[in-house]
Amino acid sequence: MVRGWAQHPGERHHGAHGNLVSRSLDVRVGELLDFSQNINPLGAPTGVLEAASQALYEESARYPDLEYSSLRGAMATYLGVPAERIVPTNGGAEALFLAAKAGGTGGRTLVLEPTFSEYAAAARASGTEPVRRVARRREEGFGWDPTAIEDLEGISLVFLCNPNNPTGDALGHDELLEVAASVRDSGAVLVVDEAFADFAPGISVAKVVDEGLWVARSFTKFFAIPGLRLGCLVCDDARHVQALQPSWPVNAVAAAAGIAAAADRDFAEASVAEVAQLRNELFRALNALPGLQPFPGAANFLLVRGPEGLPERLARQGVLVRGCGPFEGLGAEYFRVAVRSTEENRRLVAAIREEL
Repeated sequence: MVRGWAQHPGERHHGAHGNLVSRSLDVRVGELLDFSQNINPLGAPTGVLEAASQALYEESARYPDLEYSSLRGAMATYLGVPAERIVPTNGGAEALFLAAKAGGTGGRTLVLEPTFSEYAAAARASGTEPVRRVARRREEGFGWDPTAIEDLEGISLVFLCNPNNPTGDALGHDELLEVAASVRDSGAVLVVDEAFADFAPGISVAKVVDEGLWVARSFTKFFAIPGLRLGCLVCDDARHVQALQPSWPVNAVAAAAGIAAAADRDFAEASVAEVAQLRNELFRALNALPGLQPFPGAANFLLVRGPEGLPERLARQGVLVRGCGPFEGLGAEYFRVAVRSTEENRRLVAAIREEL
């Protein structure tokens, strides 16, 4: 059976399931048109790949710098924060697990659904109980519901994704600071997952982290290097968090790629502009199809409501989308599509039209 999503240990579910589908359909992964993983359609910058390749040949025979001084400095400059607040991580996922382990002791962890499944997994891995509340309701167009954080008794950590995956909506900078203040006043720590914040300049709160506000970042989505696994946690006590990591969490190739990526401002500016245009074009094309309801988004993906079973039917055509049945607050009629190139987006729309 071809599935529109993949289940992993710890009740986690993800897109990027090309290998699963390729085995099911007996086709090569490269023959699939994968809209289930949200990667910058511009691809990785040339300089990033060149730096990674050079590191592979020149640095693989020795251990990375334990302090990651150059990487932390590059990330700090990119984010506009002090280097001493940066904890380099093995992808954004490790940043989430570290945050749960460092900040979630002594209480429960609030997960604001529908959202990324790794938050609940990170809470369980840290020994805390995840508490799920729907903060974006389908009947209200998935807009943010501030009442979701009104009662935080017994909560020590709150995860909030901004822009939110998979709904695509985003809170503005000032609105997010209001949420952070409410969480801080309750005695809990707010962890903002900004994995897609690069696509929405101005919303990041990384510059104002403190004891009650931490920020997790991914360098894989925006710079299109998910296979290298690179991210960071921005927090007020990096030394404490680093003590919870194994030594050398980031390999030399990923570190070199991150240093080059953080310095490529032209790529960042071009990506924001082009992805916004591609997203708007894809939204209009999907909205024109009968039986579909796309929702506006701020990142490089769109949430769509359509007929049940559509993700599986598309997979049989070799077109993968992210079925959203497992997300609390959504259902089998929802799916998520990445924003890809103009031609690839047209192929997606044509495949969906054929199945409607």
